[in-house]
Amino acid sequence: MLLAVIRIVSTYHVFNQTFDEPISVACGMEWLDRGTYISDPKHPPLGRVATALALYLDGVRSPTPIGAISDGNRILGSGDTYKRRLTWARLSVLPFFLLSCGVLWAWTRWAFGETEAAIAVLLFSFAPPVLGHAGIAMTDIALTAMLSLALFSFCRWLDLPSTGRSLALGAAVGAAVLSKFTAIPFLVVCGGLIGAARSFSSPKWQGRRALTGLLIAAAVASLVVWGGYRFTVGHIVLPGGSTVPLPAPAFFGGLRALMAHNHEGLPNYFLGERSLLGWVYYYPVVVFAKSPAGLIALFLCGIFLIARHRPVLEKWERWTPVLVVAGMLIVGTGSNINIGVRHLLPIYVPLAGVAAFGAVRLFHAGRLARVACVALIAWQVASSVRAHPDYLAYFNEVVRADNGEFGIDTDLDYGQDLWRLAEACKRRNIQSLWIAYHGTAELEQLAGIQTRPLPTDTREDGWIAVSMFKLKLGDGNSFNGYSWLEALQPVERVGKSIRLYFVPSPGR
Repeated sequence: MLLAVIRIVSTYHVFNQTFDEPISVACGMEWLDRGTYISDPKHPPLGRVATALALYLDGVRSPTPIGAISDGNRILGSGDTYKRRLTWARLSVLPFFLLSCGVLWAWTRWAFGETEAAIAVLLFSFAPPVLGHAGIAMTDIALTAMLSLALFSFCRWLDLPSTGRSLALGAAVGAAVLSKFTAIPFLVVCGGLIGAARSFSSPKWQGRRALTGLLIAAAVASLVVWGGYRFTVGHIVLPGGSTVPLPAPAFFGGLRALMAHNHEGLPNYFLGERSLLGWVYYYPVVVFAKSPAGLIALFLCGIFLIARHRPVLEKWERWTPVLVVAGMLIVGTGSNINIGVRHLLPIYVPLAGVAAFGAVRLFHAGRLARVACVALIAWQVASSVRAHPDYLAYFNEVVRADNGEFGIDTDLDYGQDLWRLAEACKRRNIQSLWIAYHGTAELEQLAGIQTRPLPTDTREDGWIAVSMFKLKLGDGNSFNGYSWLEALQPVERVGKSIRLYFVPSPGR
């Protein structure tokens, strides 16, 4: 865990803000400073407040509202102030990474054993997608921690539905919902699968005591969520003109906004196709492509070894992480927003637990199996180290997807390489640049370089920098707006997300 924290923090000076970081910071600061939550309610406040907390304690305050992106950029500032404030915002989410490791250790120890728990934390902390999203000021690592805690609390509650465990379950569920709205379908589907496994294993646990415990947990979870919205109360106008009070109106407004957002979808490029509404098979494929191959192999080995036990559901605890992985993939198939593995980032907690079980059992299965176990773990470690610092844009060696075949948005191009572009321009003495940048960072980051927006469907000459998102998906009006550049060889690949071209003038 300490090594992982060092690796995460070392990326702060490499990457400028990703696309959504100023939004998180602005909304969190609005909640802390103004006591409102209206700028962008599509995500609950917990993770966002965390990103702004250190800045708020440092004396930073919310500016006069213009828009979430502009407000966030004004909060982050410029120059050395920008770098320092972005670092504070990113450091503020590190506790969620540590909590994720702790929950993974406890869950794996409960389901499999002490050695498996230690190996699970090793595998999790060497998973590049986890390191990448634990290194930016966003809500995904908060969801990973709090959803994992809620699901493990539910497992423990199923063992003994006591009043204390019901209270703990309710608090964890409330915190998970406050982390991200996608926690709701994850909790319903994964919790349902876990409950079914427990029921098949031993039906005797059900009864009045369990029902009472669930009611207590639901009440506590509702109170926690309401508290996350500062116990605000709105009103609903009924058809007859009368009104009824509605607790946490921003919560329900955010849910409506997110459902509308999911209905509209977002563009992405995947396996040679462009789509606004995604693909049913997107998340299973992208989890495979973004995960170290050694981790996937150990996970499959773990499932096989768990299934070998007869009767299959007698040790239901061992099936809980497997069912959570399955449940998350099921939820993912119903999403129209297919823009990155980060939306399924919590899957790496149960995935690492099952993989650790597979590793330990493989290690004790004979000499050749032991060699295979060590080789697979070493492969993951080596793959993770080699990916540094580009954890966000990592794809495993099986797919090698730097060209964007397995997804562009957030998995490859999150707007993170503007600082690297500035360094490349300085190294090549570039004074003027056409640019098509996918991100929210101010182009002032390219200090001393004259920039002009690259028009679509027009061939320009000179130095041209284009983000992979723009290259594959255009400017939003035309998917093929910059496709003419794909026939050219880039002079340099700037980081993982920007291509730098030089196009000679027609007379040269």
